[in-house]
Amino acid sequence: MKTNYKNALLIGLPAALFLFTTSCKKESPEPIEIVAPVEEPAYNVPTTYNFAGVDFSSSTARIAMLGEMTTYIRTAHTTTQTTQPTLNAQKLKDMFVNAASQFTTTGLNSSGIDLKSKTNNLLNLQTDMDTYFDDAAAASNFSALNPTVTTASDGVAGKIVVGSRAYLVNADGYEYKEIVEKGLMGAIFYSEGTTLLTNIATYDNSTITSGTTAQERAWDEAFGYFGVPVSFPTYTVGLKNWGSYCNSVSNALDAPNVNSSSSLNVTVMNAWLKGRAAISNKDAAGRDAAKTTILKSWEKVGAGRFISYMKLAKTNVSDAAQFAHLVSEGIGFVRAFKYNPSKTLTNAEIATLEGYLGTDTYNVTTANIDLAIDLLATKFSLDKNKL
Repeated sequence: MKTNYKNALLIGLPAALFLFTTSCKKESPEPIEIVAPVEEPAYNVPTTYNFAGVDFSSSTARIAMLGEMTTYIRTAHTTTQTTQPTLNAQKLKDMFVNAASQFTTTGLNSSGIDLKSKTNNLLNLQTDMDTYFDDAAAASNFSALNPTVTTASDGVAGKIVVGSRAYLVNADGYEYKEIVEKGLMGAIFYSEGTTLLTNIATYDNSTITSGTTAQERAWDEAFGYFGVPVSFPTYTVGLKNWGSYCNSVSNALDAPNVNSSSSLNVTVMNAWLKGRAAISNKDAAGRDAAKTTILKSWEKVGAGRFISYMKLAKTNVSDAAQFAHLVSEGIGFVRAFKYNPSKTLTNAEIATLEGYLGTDTYNVTTANIDLAIDLLATKFSLDKNKL
């Protein structure tokens, strides 16, 4: 029988084609999941701290109270031993608790607020401040029976006078004005401000009372303790305490572009504005990012100012008055670090800084000052040569 090869080829062709197409068939691609970008809530952030219902009057009142206290203590800083008033310890005690209408600004006397109740007692300042007032008054004692004020020396409280500078110091050489000013700057303004920010999420942000929520009021109060005007840093008149130090550190670190978008002044103020706007618009993520920026910037202000004071102290070793003043300023910033519940520095690092400065300004060495400067410059990535 004759085989028909043509027919056999035609019969086998479909099978071959089927096998070919099956083996060459491409698998369908996996479906690509498209994730929509997460958009930040859309809202306006003002360029000045002018929000509806904003009120930080209690913070600024306490700043004013401390200002009057330190101005009064400074009256004892006359350059002659025989022409100064004796400080009145009771007057200082009354100012601390806002009693007996001791403030020259009458609105402070009737404000219903005080310094003592807001003083963090971590370092016993709330309980020990009256003792400092008594000691300062005793060291400044001047009367017909005591016609000269004691000249301070190691172990003896009194006044150090060198040329045009005079400071009233305790037996360890620490300036009384700085014990009060830097002490309360840390124990009230820094402590309250950083604690309010750290705990900001715990405040109610739903119930509106007198136009604002508790969370908005907490943020406003913290802003008030920073001591800057609502249009900072465009407007720098009237800077107080931490605000003044922020400006000086920024001017040093960010020169010559002190108003650049990355400068310390602009960074921290933008965070204050962003955080407050975020709270009002229920943007928790935006609020928390701003909070973190402020806390780190505020701590950097203290570190930067400490470095600048300590550098200046090194150049004034032969000037006992100026050296005591500068070291007193510096130790105040070191102790203030302790009050920040979100601090970058560890307690061990703060203890190391305190160890470098010791407990007596008369025994502070330039070698230890250098160690303290280097510790903070490294920890906060600060250019110590600029400060």
